[in-house]
Amino acid sequence: MEGWERRFWRRRLFPYLDGAAAKNRPRLWLHAASVGEVTGALAVIRRLRAARPGAAIFFTVGTPQGYRFARAKVPADVPVLPAPLDVPWSVHALLASLSPDLFVAFESEFWPVLHGALRRRGVPVVLLNGRLSQKSLENYRRFAAIFRPIFRSLRLAAMKSEADRRRLLALGVPEERTLVTGSTKVDTLMDRADPEAKLRWRERLQVPEGVPVMVAGSLRGRECTDLLQVFQSLKGSTPDLLGVLAPRHLDRVPVLEEWLRVRGIPYDNLSSFLESGKKRRSADVIVVDRIGYLFDLYALGDLIFCGGSLVPVGGHNILEPVAWGKTVFYGPHVNTVREEHEILSRAGVGVCVTSCEDLSARWRELLIKPERLGAHRRRALEAIRKMAGAADRQVALVLEILDGPAGRRGGHLGA
Repeated sequence: MEGWERRFWRRRLFPYLDGAAAKNRPRLWLHAASVGEVTGALAVIRRLRAARPGAAIFFTVGTPQGYRFARAKVPADVPVLPAPLDVPWSVHALLASLSPDLFVAFESEFWPVLHGALRRRGVPVVLLNGRLSQKSLENYRRFAAIFRPIFRSLRLAAMKSEADRRRLLALGVPEERTLVTGSTKVDTLMDRADPEAKLRWRERLQVPEGVPVMVAGSLRGRECTDLLQVFQSLKGSTPDLLGVLAPRHLDRVPVLEEWLRVRGIPYDNLSSFLESGKKRRSADVIVVDRIGYLFDLYALGDLIFCGGSLVPVGGHNILEPVAWGKTVFYGPHVNTVREEHEILSRAGVGVCVTSCEDLSARWRELLIKPERLGAHRRRALEAIRKMAGAADRQVALVLEILDGPAGRRGGHLGA
């Protein structure tokens, strides 16, 4: 474990705030678990900051990866802190420092000690981008005595889908406190899809116009080597094809490197292009050995695969490429992204393949008929725009609670 990760976990156990929290202005505590939840939170944070520039907003994150990602993406005037562990001394220490007027959790963060402390202090709790699987529902029911007070005390739950809302109702949340708003991840992705990023990365990686690029992201397990084989099979008919491969976890980077070395295939690591001094690209394979760059790299792709889907993981964020106007390909295991899969497949910009052979055949056809990619771009942008707007709806709901009489714990909240 690296030194900064040890410090992160130490601060989760013994949290503190750098500097005193202002006591004479609205104070909002927002919390997300890891990178995925942080992605959804970013659009809300930006809109809250614009709507209430004088408010004190604090953001806590529960994993080292999510914390590092948030530090890089959250506005500089929003402190990002390690979330307290769910033990009394950690929770009470940070609560005393922040003294929040409102607590906002993203997706499914239900911690008994934390929620109990918030309830005793009279701090309203809001859930945004709420999601609840059938398995989680069964687990919470099994420990109903512990979790029932959390669900019954939620001031508002803005859920991702109607199915998620119905499962939450089964846990005792009053129906009038629930609604479906969709996910703000789409808004965050659209906010982040900067056209200049594509130009910067094309220049940094020395990719000439007209050179086709394959981007395979969030690869899990055998997908790392399977997608390398797909790349090699396409290379025979498209010699100038560039491959960018990003494992979901960095401990899989050596697997990709070893596969390439054994076969004598040259490659570059992405990190070598991030260091000072301009590196000249020496290979047609780039192994992404750093976290936090995949989203921008999708902008370069003509052929895009999103992993965790040819293996039984459930799929990862298939919306990210679509935010750039790209069609995304993925395998049949889409349990965790089923709603997105259904929307994208209906729009013709999400393609579920059955195997690596199926993927190779579809991509080979696209390389033969590249004019189809332009039509894909128009459909992808239309689809993603229809899914946007959840962040504006959720921020309006949060401000209604913050500015309402029930939210004014100290009588000082307002515009």
